[in-house]
Amino acid sequence: MNMKMVAPVLFLLLSIPAWAQPASQNDSKKEAAAPMPYANMPAAAVPYSRYRKPYYDYYIRPNTIGYYGAGRSVPEPKLSTLKAIHIGFFGPVRKGDPGLSYGISMLHGAQMAMDEANAHGGYHGKPFSLKVYDDTPIWGAAWESVVNMYYKQHVWAMLGSVNGDNTHIELRAALKLQLPIVDTATTDPTVTETRIQWLIHNFPDDRQQGYALADYIFNQLKLRHVAILRKNGNYGRRGYDEFFKDARRMGYQPVVVVKYAPGSTSFTEQLHTLKLIHIDGLVVWGNAHAAGYILKQMRAMGMKQPVFGSSRVAYPEVIKIAGAAANGLVVISAIDPASKNPKWLKFRKDYIARYHTEPDPYASYAYDGMTMLIAAIRKEGLNRARIMDGLREYEMKSYQGVSGTAYFDYTLNNIAPVMFAKVVNGHFVYWPEHRTDWKHGDPIASLP
Repeated sequence: MNMKMVAPVLFLLLSIPAWAQPASQNDSKKEAAAPMPYANMPAAAVPYSRYRKPYYDYYIRPNTIGYYGAGRSVPEPKLSTLKAIHIGFFGPVRKGDPGLSYGISMLHGAQMAMDEANAHGGYHGKPFSLKVYDDTPIWGAAWESVVNMYYKQHVWAMLGSVNGDNTHIELRAALKLQLPIVDTATTDPTVTETRIQWLIHNFPDDRQQGYALADYIFNQLKLRHVAILRKNGNYGRRGYDEFFKDARRMGYQPVVVVKYAPGSTSFTEQLHTLKLIHIDGLVVWGNAHAAGYILKQMRAMGMKQPVFGSSRVAYPEVIKIAGAAANGLVVISAIDPASKNPKWLKFRKDYIARYHTEPDPYASYAYDGMTMLIAAIRKEGLNRARIMDGLREYEMKSYQGVSGTAYFDYTLNNIAPVMFAKVVNGHFVYWPEHRTDWKHGDPIASLP
C-alpha cells in the first residue's frame, strides 16, 4: 500500500470510538457462575432456550442501574429551615378509582410506618409528613402530580403506585427530577427493566406469579389443556401475558384466552365457550369479586375443572361470593396471613386495632416499603441521590419485613418466592412456592 495512504487510514481507525462490547470471554466465564438467572427465571421459560443460548444476558450484573450523576454533591438544606420531612404518596385513593381498595390499604400501611418512625423521633426531631396524590389514570395528570410533589411539596422521595401505566409515568418523571421511588404495589414486571436508577420494587410481580403458577399447573399437576379468563385492562393484560409466555415456552400453550369487562358479574357467555373446548384447568387473572361469580357459575354449569388465580383473587371475598363452589381454588398469595413471624403478628395486631380490618398485601408491602425508605433517609441524609444509594444497598440482598422475606436482584426487583393458597372447607390454607427446577442450596429456594 502507498505509504501516503497509510497515515490517513491509521488516523481514521484510531479516531473510531471504542464502542462498548457485550462481553469478553472472561466476562462469559464469570456470568456462567452467576448465582441465578435474571428474575429467577426457570430454564424452561427462557426465550428460545430450546434453540440457542443468548450471546449476552442483561440485568444480571452489579451496577445494572448504577447512578453516575452529580446528585450526591447537592448540599443538604439547613434542618432549622424545615418544618417536616415530606414524602410523597401516589396511589388510587379517590372515590370511584378502580383500585381504590388497594390504594387505601397501601395508604394505611405507609401511614402506620411513618407514624411509628415519628414516635421514635422522626428525622433528628423533625416529623415525617406524607403528601398524598391520587394516581389518576391519565398520563398528563399523573405526570403533573409527581412534578407538584417535587416542586410544591418538596418531597425527598415517594411511594407508588398500583397501576402499572402510572408507575411508568412517575418513573420517567423521577428520571428528570432525580426522585427516589419505592414501588410497593404494581405487579407490572417491566417497571424495573427501564434501567432508570430511581426505583426499587418490593411487591411480587406478574412474572414471579406466572412462573409459580405455570410450574404448579404443568409440572406438578400435569395439566395440559388450560384456558385463561382474564380481566380486560392493564392488570389482566399484563398478568395473563406473563403466564401465557411461560406456558408456551414450557410447551403447554393455553388453548384459549377469554376476556371479561371490569365490573362483570355474569360470565355465561365466556364459560359456555370454555365448556365447549373441554379444558382441564382454568386460570383467572382478575380480582376476587369476579372470581367468586366465575366459580359459582362454573359449578352451576357442571364444570368441575380446577381453577387457579392471581394474587388479587386471594381475598375472602371470593369465598363469600362463591360459597362452597370456592373449595379447591388455588391462588397466588403475596403474603402469608397465617405466618408466625413476630413482625407480622405485631403489625397485624396494630393494624386491626387502628383500622378495624385485616391487613392485605398492599398494606403490608407499603408498610415495609416506607420502613425501608425512612431507614435510608435517616442513614443517608436529605440528599435524594444518596437516599437512592441507601435503597440500592439491598441489591442481591434480602429484607425481612412484615410481608415476609424480600430478595432484590440487580434491578432492585423483589424476586423472592411467593405463597400459594388453597380454599379448603371455606378457608384459605397457605404454603410456600417450591418450583420443580429448584435444587438444594439454591439461594432463592433457601430463603426463610
